[in-house]
Amino acid sequence: MGGLPSNARETLRLAFASLAPMRNLRFLGPLASWTVATVQEVRRRRREARPTIAIDISPFWEPLTGIGWYLYRLLEELAPRTDVAIRLYGPDLVDGRQSERMVVRLPSGPALEHVSYAPPRSRWTALSMLTATVARLLGPVLLAADRNRVLFAPNYFPPRRWLLVEALGTPLVATVHDLSYLKVPWAVRQETQDNLERHLDWVWSRAAMILTDSHAVRGEIVGAGLAAPSRVRTVHLAAAHRPDDPDDPGDPGEPPAGAPELYALFVGTVEPRKNLETLLDAWSGLRAQSADPPSLVVCGRLGWKSGGLAKRIERAESEGWLRHFGYVSDSELASLYRNALLVALPSHYEGFGLPVLEAFEAGAPLVVSDIPVLREVAGDAALYAPPGRPDTWEARLAELLGDADLRGELVRRGRERARRFSWGRTADETIEILRRVAELA
Repeated sequence: MGGLPSNARETLRLAFASLAPMRNLRFLGPLASWTVATVQEVRRRRREARPTIAIDISPFWEPLTGIGWYLYRLLEELAPRTDVAIRLYGPDLVDGRQSERMVVRLPSGPALEHVSYAPPRSRWTALSMLTATVARLLGPVLLAADRNRVLFAPNYFPPRRWLLVEALGTPLVATVHDLSYLKVPWAVRQETQDNLERHLDWVWSRAAMILTDSHAVRGEIVGAGLAAPSRVRTVHLAAAHRPDDPDDPGDPGEPPAGAPELYALFVGTVEPRKNLETLLDAWSGLRAQSADPPSLVVCGRLGWKSGGLAKRIERAESEGWLRHFGYVSDSELASLYRNALLVALPSHYEGFGLPVLEAFEAGAPLVVSDIPVLREVAGDAALYAPPGRPDTWEARLAELLGDADLRGELVRRGRERARRFSWGRTADETIEILRRVAELA
């Protein structure tokens, strides 16, 4: 199927053209068999007595970052439940091969069902192309046919294939993780900016409920008049990555090859909103003031609008004081967190700040940007510096690096703070909102 033209109409034309006239109707056999089996599956799902929730799982087709981990941890916690039926729909709805490209193995349990149909097959290649294309074109109809009570979009808004479901009146609950497209548009990838501007107006006006990761973002939405306060609920997240128990003296796993022995850590995609530039400026100042400062480790792939930063990173690596790792395994990231002298999060803007809780759970002290959302998450368990002040960042970093007692106190506070956040609580609060919307549907 990988060689199919992207345009479905052209695919149909080529497939029909390749068939002898007398064979044109042969596609009806495999397509009819597939249709009968599909109708039986739909009828089974419609008989479900529990509240039914459809979830878009498209984030699982890309390397997991914040939103992907949010969805994965949420499903892990929801999987054992028996009081709801959660249907998972992705790009593989009618294409069995697509599931091979998921980057994670889906959680399993009595609550979850991954809805995916293998396309109809024929011993004639052209007929297989034709029937598979027809089946894929039916994807939006299949989404609507299950008649789920609620549609949950964990990534701001649902994809276009859900338009028919929305048009038929299924209520939408969407998680809007931040307002970066309004607050820091200069830092957002243009494609993302265009999509959010195009689609979020529909969410603001018609979603039954909007979830946010923090009170700070909820306040921004309500304050901007985008949605009424009654339609916006905060559901806090928890640590995306789960490092070993920080009280366990066992081996936390191996760091990536080439990791320095003493280092401070930055975790995040290298893109303008994360403000790595301020951290690099501050670290240059530290190096000028100290004969032998620790190294700086940057853990995250190069993202959008990062050309200048990429050159600075390359130059710093050649000078020997910085080490850049791209996407690393969970165990490698856990090791980096656990062995860091400190973790720095200099972001201009965040919707929540998952590295804060990941550092807390790993027992690493923090210096973070003095912005409302990070105050909300980190409380008194971190040192703060304005995101646009490299001199203040330099002073806070030097203070923490030079004071082992302060590092120990922040670690103690951080572990205590982390106990307030759990994926179990996130799942309970999320499912309660979804159930309530389902009951009102």
